[in-house]
Amino acid sequence: MFDIKRVNSKLVAALPTMLRGFTRCAPKVAQASMLQLALNRFFHHELRTGELSFLQDKSVVVSVADIVLEFGISLNGKQLQVQLQPPQQDLLLKAELADFIAMISNQVDPDTLFFRRRLQMLGDTELGLYCKNLLDSIGPERLPSPINRSLQWLALQQKTAALADIKPAVEQR
Repeated sequence: MFDIKRVNSKLVAALPTMLRGFTRCAPKVAQASMLQLALNRFFHHELRTGELSFLQDKSVVVSVADIVLEFGISLNGKQLQVQLQPPQQDLLLKAELADFIAMISNQVDPDTLFFRRRLQMLGDTELGLYCKNLLDSIGPERLPSPINRSLQWLALQQKTAALADIKPAVEQR
């Protein structure tokens, strides 16, 4: 019998492994270019209005631990620049893929992840607060509709899988 919940949970569980293979095999130049293009499109309004000026001469490094992807974001004029091996790091944001997806899709607040020790923020805390406040002011609805719907679905599947993994604190007999 076909069980869609089981298929979905296996897909969600396999996603980090598949993406880790992609980040290992795909050309680094292509990865950096794709990330740079996506970030510049997503933050087009903020770049045009100068709201990202706090990134001038700074480097924010994003580390997605379970897929072994780490990239630095800096501001170069009115464009974001992405480097896969950034020479400097003013702020490090580190979490697993599921946590980044939950944040992007507004399923969980970055503060909650931080206090649960699922999101690490190391370095310039003022820069971290600027980044957090900026991201809080932008909703996932800015993403293209298919990507937004996909992230919402994925976040729901991850939440369902996580709840299924929780065992009762006291077993009943």
